[in-house]
Amino acid sequence: MLKTSKPILLYIILFGAMFLVGYVESFKGVSYPLIKSEFEISYEQQGLMVSVLSFSYVLFCFIAGIFIARLGVKKTYYAVFVFMILGLAGTFFLPGYHFVFAALFVISASFGLFEVCSNALASQLFTKRAALLMSLLHFFYGAGSIFGPRAAGALASETSWRYIYILSIPIALLFFIPSLFTRFPESGGEIQETISPTGSGKEDHQKIRFFTALKDPLVWIFSVVLGLMVAVEISSANWAGLYFQDVFGLDPRISGAAFISNFYILFTISRLVSGFIIEKTGYIRSLYIASYASIIVFIVGFASGANGIYILPALGFFTAIFWPTLLATAMIYFRKNAPVMTSAIIVIAGVINSGIQFIMGLTNRFIGPAWGYRSGLVYAVLVILALNLLARRIKKG
Repeated sequence: MLKTSKPILLYIILFGAMFLVGYVESFKGVSYPLIKSEFEISYEQQGLMVSVLSFSYVLFCFIAGIFIARLGVKKTYYAVFVFMILGLAGTFFLPGYHFVFAALFVISASFGLFEVCSNALASQLFTKRAALLMSLLHFFYGAGSIFGPRAAGALASETSWRYIYILSIPIALLFFIPSLFTRFPESGGEIQETISPTGSGKEDHQKIRFFTALKDPLVWIFSVVLGLMVAVEISSANWAGLYFQDVFGLDPRISGAAFISNFYILFTISRLVSGFIIEKTGYIRSLYIASYASIIVFIVGFASGANGIYILPALGFFTAIFWPTLLATAMIYFRKNAPVMTSAIIVIAGVINSGIQFIMGLTNRFIGPAWGYRSGLVYAVLVILALNLLARRIKKG
């Protein structure tokens, strides 16, 4: 067992697991339309499925906070891999829509457990240049998301979408087994930077509990911003495949897979290079730039009709900035309370995103199949409004 406070193997597990999550989560751009077709479910049912899976993610973000408090980060990481492997196996072996739905629920639960684990661990390890290191961490999520849709499209074309999931188990084991042989820190250092150029970080608090964090108004403002940002980011993965299939007749196994892969190529490039730019530009200012750029891409992409399949992947480059930069801002602002505060932010944001995904499904159902994905433009505009409120509150210190 490694004895250093920040063992190299721990970094390998953290970054490798982030790759795995991106790889598996990106399957949905290919598998969701095929699941809809195979089981002949309605748009309303599809929206409900996406919403419930988002709720699973949120629920287990909350449960992860309890696990970490009682069992520690390492044992919670074990739960991440156990849940993921069970879910991946279930999608292959379980028959019928409801059983597949249940298996996807378990996979989504593993994402929720991992989300809180990874951010708690990052707040302990990334004590300097938080935005840069968070961007690098999420670069591996993007790297996995590049390969995921391509692999899913190739397998679905030759066999069944079910093989997409079962053949991912060896990759999960590749990162699960090393986690048995490293030491996880119990506490981390203090984040040193201030938030620039919009204001300075908040002074350290005494340690607080999860439910106490929910009483902080700024936690809720952070959550609203993050929830809207997540909805904009994952709208492409959740709804673009159906949009191009049902509106323009494009095959999700070919065109849909290429779209999602291209989206995550740009997403990953952004995660790799944007951290350096964000550190120079400032966290809040960078979020504004990314939000306005996303609105422009949405407008041009939807105005281009079927050719939008070549334009809308550019959203990946700009939405990639959202999550790590906003959480880095929260980590700096809340300092030693960041693990608890960011856990609360992630849970609330997940609830908001879950509701938005269901609304997108209803939008497709009652307004038309073209409008669920297009409504992402509305939420991008709301991001700007919420970000204005957050920037004002942070500036007040």
